[in-house]
Amino acid sequence: MAWAVVLLTLICFPAKAQDKQLFNHLALGISVGMDGVGLELAVPVTPYAQIRAGYAIFPYTFHKVFITDYTVGGYYIPTIPLDYTLWKGGNGKLLLDIFPGKKTGFRITAGVFAGPGNYIHWESDMSNNFPEEEYATRAYTINGFTFSTDVKGYVKADAYMKNWVPYAGLGYGRAVVPGKRLGLSVDLGVLITGGTKIQTYNYVNNPSGEPVVLRSENLISPGGRQLDKGWANRASDWPVLPMLKLSLFYNLF
Repeated sequence: MAWAVVLLTLICFPAKAQDKQLFNHLALGISVGMDGVGLELAVPVTPYAQIRAGYAIFPYTFHKVFITDYTVGGYYIPTIPLDYTLWKGGNGKLLLDIFPGKKTGFRITAGVFAGPGNYIHWESDMSNNFPEEEYATRAYTINGFTFSTDVKGYVKADAYMKNWVPYAGLGYGRAVVPGKRLGLSVDLGVLITGGTKIQTYNYVNNPSGEPVVLRSENLISPGGRQLDKGWANRASDWPVLPMLKLSLFYNLF
C-alpha cells in the first residue's frame, strides 16, 4: 500500500525540471572600472559558462598646465594647457566567463575589447600661441618630431592601441544567478596590447591628421628637463594594460 502512495505522489507532484541555464536567463548590469562607466548584458551557457557583452565610456576630463621654456617656430611658449581623458569614443567588449564548478564564483575570463583605440587622448589649446593663419597650415619641429595644430589651433595626441585587443583575466561572481535578482562581479585582468603607441598629428597635408610617433627623447625641454619622466617609452614598450572592473547585475528573467 505504501508503494502506491509514493507512486501517486510522484504522478501528482512531478519533480521540477532542472534548469540547464542554456540562454534562458538575461541579466542587465552597470559597471565601473578602469574602462569607464558602462552597461553590460549577460546570458548563461550551461552552469559552467556565461557570456557578457557591453559598452563603456569614461565621463571625466582632467586638466593640467605645464610650465615650459620652449620657443616654437619663433613663438615663445610659456605654458602648455593640457586636457586629457581616457577611452575617447568609448569601448565595447565581449567576454566569456568559464567556471570550474556549477555553483562556484571564481572564474577565468577571456574575450576582446573593441573601440577607436584612443586609450588616452590629449588636447592642448594653442590658439593663443600661434597666429590663426598658421592653424593646420604650418608644421613645427621640436626635438626631431614634426606636428601642427588643427584648424582650430589645437595640438592633439593619443596613446593609441589596436582597435581590437584581446583580454584575459580572473574574476569572482556570476552575472546571472538563477533564482536571485542581483549578481555582483569583479574582474581583474589585462588587455594584451603589444604596446601602446604615443602619437601626435600633422594636419598640414592631411585634414584628418598624419600620425607622428612620440618617444620620451622627443619630450625634453631646451633646459634639458624630461617633460614626461619617461612615460612615453614605458607605454610604448609595455605589452599589456591592466584592467580592474566592478559590475552589479539585475537578473531580468
